[in-house]
Amino acid sequence: MGSFEPRGNAPDQSVQPDPAATAPASCPTCQSRSITTTAKTPDSTSYWRCTDCGEVWNDSRRHAARQGRQRWW
Repeated sequence: MGSFEPRGNAPDQSVQPDPAATAPASCPTCQSRSITTTAKTPDSTSYWRCTDCGEVWNDSRRHAARQGRQRWW
């Protein structure tokens, strides 16, 4: 007898996010391109650190906060 494989289920072919597509281009504070993350697969929930100025940020939270901000002038 062979090994057990459930019928109708294809092998796992999940798509991993492309780190280059989700990585910010530069630090929002000093515009340095020396940025890093500890995430193994960066996505919208990843935090980034600038190795030049030390700023830590999450791109999706920065964009959400910017959209909800009211201007008083």
